[in-house]
Amino acid sequence: MIKTINIAKDFHKAPAGRYRSYGKFSGQRFREEFILPAFNDKKVEHINIILDGLDGVGASFWDEAFGGLIRENNISFETIKSKLSFICNDDITLEPSIWHIIKKSVEE
Repeated sequence: MIKTINIAKDFHKAPAGRYRSYGKFSGQRFREEFILPAFNDKKVEHINIILDGLDGVGASFWDEAFGGLIRENNISFETIKSKLSFICNDDITLEPSIWHIIKKSVEE
């Protein structure tokens, strides 16, 4: 099964902040309540993250949401790379930027 998560529609159009203490649309909350359940669901073979429709999301959100999979949840880069895809037609630079953030988390 393929799980699709549309951040703008399923979470918030302008998510911001790293931790839950920074607000209810933080990267930590998105990772814990949206991404991790999909990773942990044995029926989900692949996860598509739709990035279209967002309003200026900061790097700290992306770092906590996706880099946190490595740092906080011990999911390997190889597993993330094989199971996760980003779909973005609005900004072609966004997907490579997020992958860069994820790769940096491996080095930390």
